[in-house]
Amino acid sequence: MAFEYKLTEIPNDFHGDPRLTNSDLIPVPVKSRTWTWWSFAALWMGIVHNVFVFAWIGGLMSVMGMSVWEALSVVTVGNIITTILIGLNGRVGSRHGIPFAVWSRSAFGVFGANIPAVTRGFVAIGWFSVQSYLGSTAINVLFEVTIPSWKELGSTSVLGAPANLMIAMIVYWTINIFVVKKGMDAVRRFESWAGPMVFIVLAFLLLWVIKGAGGLGTVLYTPSKFKSINEFILVGFMPMIALHISANWATMVLNIPDITRFARSNKGQFWGTMIGMPLATLVFNFMSAVIVSCGAVMFGKTLWNPADILLEINNPLLSVCGAILLAIATISVNIPANIVSPAYDLSNLLPKIFNFKRGAIFSIMLSFMFMPWIFMQNPQVFYGIINNVGALIGPATGIIMADFFIIRKQKLDVLEMFKVNGAYRYVKGFSPIALGVLFLSTVTVFVGEFVPQVEWLYKYAWFVGLALGFVFYIAAVYVFIKLKGKIPPEYEERGTIGVENTDDE
Repeated sequence: MAFEYKLTEIPNDFHGDPRLTNSDLIPVPVKSRTWTWWSFAALWMGIVHNVFVFAWIGGLMSVMGMSVWEALSVVTVGNIITTILIGLNGRVGSRHGIPFAVWSRSAFGVFGANIPAVTRGFVAIGWFSVQSYLGSTAINVLFEVTIPSWKELGSTSVLGAPANLMIAMIVYWTINIFVVKKGMDAVRRFESWAGPMVFIVLAFLLLWVIKGAGGLGTVLYTPSKFKSINEFILVGFMPMIALHISANWATMVLNIPDITRFARSNKGQFWGTMIGMPLATLVFNFMSAVIVSCGAVMFGKTLWNPADILLEINNPLLSVCGAILLAIATISVNIPANIVSPAYDLSNLLPKIFNFKRGAIFSIMLSFMFMPWIFMQNPQVFYGIINNVGALIGPATGIIMADFFIIRKQKLDVLEMFKVNGAYRYVKGFSPIALGVLFLSTVTVFVGEFVPQVEWLYKYAWFVGLALGFVFYIAAVYVFIKLKGKIPPEYEERGTIGVENTDDE
């Protein structure tokens, strides 16, 4: 029988099963939710204003042959789609105070949730390694400009990387560990001032390259390599939007509750996202596109990494200041986007061993083993990895959104999520329906990689995976209910907990 209750705090005598519970997984108390709308606006300024986005738009122009306006249309549309999805999924965190790893228990079961959580966490650690590699190049620039003999270390190779870059990477990874050891509130404080830093760096670079290129001139009107609008839409625009989401935002769409659980209100997280993300995207990507275009005119080659441009400008003061700000800004992106989630995922997988800090430190150390300095050298390998991210993340996103918004109508019995034999037990803690749909959807997407006749399945991996997971899950649940002849307990409408302010829904 359906029931409903609303609480502003979890009961003082609440004790979840130790296999599912620790202090970092239970709902965040209302009094501990300190993130305001500005916290989220600054967060998105930091995440959008990052080195990878700069490199991405440079790749659209140099590798795909897009004009400035075509490249901007791809990132703008892609960000509009993901902004809406992030705003919707962020409601789970602000309403219930739980991380993604706990939220996924409603669809996948209290133990089955570890499968999408670990998958998403593994992807995030991979992205952390990529961002850290790019951030380390800024540290390398700083040392190269300030230490005369630093460049000579580059002649020696360590694990396939120049020795000077390897040292810079070790320094950079260590700084990240220091930040996460201070906890999530320290991340919030760091983000509020560090987030906009890369914007400052790009502002200086923008002015410098425009002057060096003799003004904008024809830079913004460089012709596209596409012969027609139809060719651009089919070959460039649509596939690159899917790849853009996989590369930049697919993981954040899924795990945004990890951050919004600290929001003072749902309105705060929603409007902070709606204001910070689209505006920052528009400004930053325009600046990046102009810098890449002007840089190609000045240097005779396309430079994707702002750190490389800092070296080319031959201005020691600007190079040093820019490298410091760039390194700080990249940290402000990397930790909330790519370390918060695996930290909670590890805590969810092994709550007796990992808490947030231990999980974060372990994730940072593990990311070094990905050796991003190797695969970042080959664009084709890198783009293939991005598509695989969409294929893995898309189906899980579709399933969990279908479960929350359609099946459960945004109502969760959060206390039951911490009980092994509670409402979300399914079959020994695993949901056969959710896991079956996840497997079927993922396999269907990967078929497109090996069967040319349906290559569009893989080309639009994230979109296809999300749609298949969403539709298949709803259909499977309703067929299951129909066969049972009644609503099974795990799909009954249940109550809510952790609602801070019902007027702010």
